Amino acid sequence: MRLVNYGCTNDEFEAMLAAQQGRCAICQSPEVNRHKGRLRKLSIDHDHATGRIRALLCGGCNTGLGSLQHDPVILEAAIAYLEAHAANR
Repeated sequence: MRLVNYGCTNDEFEAMLAAQQGRCAICQSPEVNRHKGRLRKLSIDHDHATGRIRALLCGGCNTGLGSLQHDPVILEAAIAYLEAHAANR
C-alpha cells in the first residue's frame, strides 16, 4: 500500500523508521494507536501538492495536521490561540 500510495518501498519505510528511532517526527512519541488489536505503524506524511514524502508521524499528529489542512498559517493561529488561553503554568 505504501508503494502504491506514496512510492515508498518497505526498505525505504524501515530506513525512515530507523532514522526516526521509531518515533513521530513531531511529538517524538512511538505510535500508540491500534487497529483490530494490533499496534499501527507510523503514518507516512507527505506534501499534498507535490506528493513528496516528509517524514513518519503518529496517528494523532497525522490527524491533527490533516484537520488543520497542512496549513502553517492555521497552525500558527492554533498556537496563538492556545497560548492566549493557556492557564498560568
